[in-house]
Amino acid sequence: MRIAFVCLGNTCRSQMAEVWARHLGGDKVEAVSAGLHPLGFVASQTREAMAEEGVRMDGQLSKGLDAINWAEVDLLVNLSGVPTDALVPEFEGKRLEWKIPDPYLDSLESYRCVRDLLKDKVQALLDELAPTQSA
Repeated sequence: MRIAFVCLGNTCRSQMAEVWARHLGGDKVEAVSAGLHPLGFVASQTREAMAEEGVRMDGQLSKGLDAINWAEVDLLVNLSGVPTDALVPEFEGKRLEWKIPDPYLDSLESYRCVRDLLKDKVQALLDELAPTQSA
């Protein structure tokens, strides 16, 4: 199962979701992320908030939608607030819309709240996908 998480800058939410999916899903999922307008870096608060949970973000880079091979993606999780159908019109897989606040330029506490929300959402998604993966 290959999941793509998309947000605006690929510096906070989609990065956290991607890393949570890898951390919680192990070898059962492959996760990638991208931004509509990638900022070119992962916010230091994103890294700090995840490190507090013992989750490293080594090698994570901010990238755009064109960095993903959409033919290989099974599920698109939209965190951007932009209508999901408009993100990648050619994508034919399943789409989910998650309304998670953007912590960019906010306090570390905001990043922690988003981190925790995403951990719960990603774990619920992985639990939901588990029967599908064993079939």
